[in-house]
Amino acid sequence: MGEQIVIGIDGGGTRLRAALVSLEGELLGLGEAGTGNYHDVGLDEVRHNIESAINCAWSDSQMVPRQAKSIFLGLGSIVTKEDQENIQKIVQELEIVPEGAIGVDHDLRVALMGGVAGEPGIVLIAGTGSSSYGRDKEGNSWQAGGWGPILDDPGSSYWLGRQAMIAALRDFDGRGKPTCLRERVVQALGLSAMHHILRRVELEGMKRTEIAVLAQLVTSSAAEGDEVACSIIRRGTEELAMMVAAVANKLVNLQSLSQIPVVVTGGLTNAGEVFMSPLSEALSRRLPQASLKESLLPPVLGAALLASELTNNSMKSDVSERLMAAYSANREACTVN
Repeated sequence: MGEQIVIGIDGGGTRLRAALVSLEGELLGLGEAGTGNYHDVGLDEVRHNIESAINCAWSDSQMVPRQAKSIFLGLGSIVTKEDQENIQKIVQELEIVPEGAIGVDHDLRVALMGGVAGEPGIVLIAGTGSSSYGRDKEGNSWQAGGWGPILDDPGSSYWLGRQAMIAALRDFDGRGKPTCLRERVVQALGLSAMHHILRRVELEGMKRTEIAVLAQLVTSSAAEGDEVACSIIRRGTEELAMMVAAVANKLVNLQSLSQIPVVVTGGLTNAGEVFMSPLSEALSRRLPQASLKESLLPPVLGAALLASELTNNSMKSDVSERLMAAYSANREACTVN
């Protein structure tokens, strides 16, 4: 039969990743495909993306594909029990694991599992969207944020991208401070003049992920000292810190810790100090016990750990350590952007 394998899936608004992991803690293969948010693209496309990512992982492993022992999926589109059931149904149709060996939850759960390897703590996702989630040693949990781009998502890449366009327009009108974002937004959107931005955004339509890409304009401009861009980042990180503090306030057992581990994941972490430094300062003000930690494992491997818990042979601590060593050796391939 060969070694027993579990599958971890992490899917956000931009892409979906799959990992094949043995119950001995060996990282066997990684794959990725398009978005994991079925509210954006529908169940059929997410089903296709799940299958494609897993097939890519099998190809990466150079092993013959076979049925895995279990699978756990952490997806950004999971909010209700109905969402869980919808994903369980399409995964069951793929026949990649035995019936009943499918776990589904939101992407925050797998991000936290990977970030602290099952220990109490809080995760903050700052990617296309934004949200925070924590669990204490008793298994109590709480989530703040994650209500979507219309109602929420402050401090996310989408939010920063939207703020970049707003700042550019305010500068153009004379309502706001001068900023290099004015010219850079026009260039990034391929506009001949600012007057065409309404057509680009409203009539042609911009996807959330397209707006999120503009966050790079904010972080790069802030790194160059642009006052407006720096202000956008300060406002965004303050909102993110409020999310983390809200989670801690709901979990009394976490508040009793002298240090509360907080791991941050998502594409904005790649911006470096221009983003992480104001976030750290905001966290210090909102939650003095917060201790920013680097994720021990990426979310996709957190999903693999949760998949192992669905089996009768859950990974032990030494196996988790082996997986962390495998991650360290393959860090570039595993890093989630």
